[in-house]
Amino acid sequence: MLEFHKEVGTLFGLTEQQSARLEQGLKQLEQEFSAAPDAGDSAFAARFYQKFEQLAAQNGLSEHDIEPCVNVLYFHEGHQQLVSYIVPSYYNSGGDREVFADTYQLMMEAQQQSS
Repeated sequence: MLEFHKEVGTLFGLTEQQSARLEQGLKQLEQEFSAAPDAGDSAFAARFYQKFEQLAAQNGLSEHDIEPCVNVLYFHEGHQQLVSYIVPSYYNSGGDREVFADTYQLMMEAQQQSS
């Protein structure tokens, strides 16, 4: 937990407590997505992304922190899979393709390299 705070939380001015709650919430979101039978559905995508935004806001991240935070999470061990759920959920729910474009590009390059 302290590692997450040092590598992610401090970048966004979060307290150790906020970082711990954020990390726990991210783990819960990842489990929820993995267990969802309708994860590809646009209604699920919208709910999932909204939960992510609420989690971020409740733990000290501003709306402007969301995109940089997702990018940082992509490079943080243990959260790359979650980012691969967050970004497509945002797009599947009608989000602007310019948002998360850099992270999405990295995800696509990694996917091409692994196949």
